[in-house]
Amino acid sequence: MSSSQKGKGPNRHQARESALETLYAWHSGGSDNADLPHLLTGRIHEDERSGQDEGYLRELVYGVTGDMDELDALIKPALRRSLKSVATIEINVLRLATWEMKNRLEIPYRVIINEALELTRAYADESARSFINGVLDKLAKELRSVEVKNRS
Repeated sequence: MSSSQKGKGPNRHQARESALETLYAWHSGGSDNADLPHLLTGRIHEDERSGQDEGYLRELVYGVTGDMDELDALIKPALRRSLKSVATIEINVLRLATWEMKNRLEIPYRVIINEALELTRAYADESARSFINGVLDKLAKELRSVEVKNRS
């Protein structure tokens, strides 16, 4: 996000961070949808993220959890290993970005990939960033083929 966007309206980057943390906790806790409202409430009331876009946070979390099978089916062919071998943080970054590429066409794919790499930088190591970047590049060519061609 550019510095000119910061401070103007709700912060989507913070919403993405909260969404990733919520999905990680949800996944680690057994993926029970009944836990989502409580997990979201905890992230919404964090003082350090008081400027986050709460509506977007909810949209991301419920979008990803509601489309999990479809998202995983899109991600699997872009992997060189099994989905189960992907670390929890990494698969949730991939799911978030894939959901955004698929459903939020007004957000350029490069912005989505950049945001995913920022999340990965904050929550995983450098090798995870390379992995995430490679997978999302492949997915962008499939999900945003016209946009990718127009940028070439």
